[in-house]
Amino acid sequence: MEILIAGAGQVGYRLASTLCPHHNVYIIDKNQEALERLGETIDVLPILGDVEDPDTYRKLPRSSFDTFIAITDSDEANLLSTLIATDTIQASQTLIRLRNPYFAKSSIAKRLGIDEAIFPFLTTATSISLLLDFPKANNVKGIPRSDDLLLVSVMANGSIPATFEELHGELVAPVALERNKELLLPSGPIQEGDLIYLLGYPEGIRTLCSQLNTSATNAIKRVVLFEANFLGLQIAQQIAPKVELKIIDTDPIRCQRASELLQNQATIINAKYTEHTIFDEENLHRADMVIATSDDDEANIVKCLEAKEHGIPRTIAINNDPHYYDLMHKLSIVPIRGPKMGAYYAILERVASSKIAPQRHFCGGRGSLFVRQILPDSTLVGTKIAPPRFPARLFVVRDKLLDPGTTILQPGDRIILFCHSRYEQEAKPWIEGL
Repeated sequence: MEILIAGAGQVGYRLASTLCPHHNVYIIDKNQEALERLGETIDVLPILGDVEDPDTYRKLPRSSFDTFIAITDSDEANLLSTLIATDTIQASQTLIRLRNPYFAKSSIAKRLGIDEAIFPFLTTATSISLLLDFPKANNVKGIPRSDDLLLVSVMANGSIPATFEELHGELVAPVALERNKELLLPSGPIQEGDLIYLLGYPEGIRTLCSQLNTSATNAIKRVVLFEANFLGLQIAQQIAPKVELKIIDTDPIRCQRASELLQNQATIINAKYTEHTIFDEENLHRADMVIATSDDDEANIVKCLEAKEHGIPRTIAINNDPHYYDLMHKLSIVPIRGPKMGAYYAILERVASSKIAPQRHFCGGRGSLFVRQILPDSTLVGTKIAPPRFPARLFVVRDKLLDPGTTILQPGDRIILFCHSRYEQEAKPWIEGL
């Protein structure tokens, strides 16, 4: 594919690094130093220019692209660059990152001809809000083309009730586990500290999570959120109606904005210093959950460790840097993708996905899942699925989880494939070519 990226910041750089081994990648930015770094480290074509200037696109070495991605830190720049790009070049697919949640509720992106808009701040906030409904889970994700199915990770601890195979039921099944920084598609006994990924329906998942994680609280009623930054306010708006919420911030202006936005739905505490003593001074130790939303992963880890010292059972750290993902797990801190990581994975998934089988990543990008729905006129109707030749877990979903080896496919069935990301290039043509 021919891919044009507008913006060579942290997300643009990481996207280009991941995409360039399999695609021809062009990246525009007016920061010459950033472009030089790109050109020296990865195989892309860096283009010095303003993403908001039509002349930049007219001078490109080609006039047509498979995908255009607007990924700067500015909503205005992303919107304008997309408008200009679609007017000066041809792009089969346009993807854009937007910060303002207003655009998610409006039809502006659609009216502008944008194929898909990514809202990473909103996605991060929604991920945390879902944890309130699954208090024993580490993460909760939806499955493409499935309003009723979820992919949930849960840390096994306490009295481990079963082997991996024995967790399988009609409403929930294990698909993988993370152990010692590795994603496994295992068999045999579950070990304490394994992070287990479950596919299934909410009722089955809740039951199994309660069996696997006996130490986590059964309900989240009181939450402390550190920092009333843009992300913190996005999270607060989603969870304030569900819990007793306290927000801590050192900036009086941000505290005032939070107070105006939340309208008495939360207690806003303007603390000059967010030192260790604040947990006792403000009775924060009564909380069931602490959420650290800083852009600095190390600061988030420290705040979560302080919360653990005060007996707070659940700690959530926004994970902006993938290098801290494993450390957070090791410290029993729940990492939730921050907006930059969320934008990276969301766009990468959209680029890799097809109309036949959309793709998603899990386990810090180590795992891939693909979904294919059986249409009424599909040649697969009335057939069975032969297993792939690469390591994978395969499911057929029809109101419950069915054995793919014995199930005769019917219209409306969904085939869900899980594999390690190293087999992604084999998995995609396999599921699309069924």
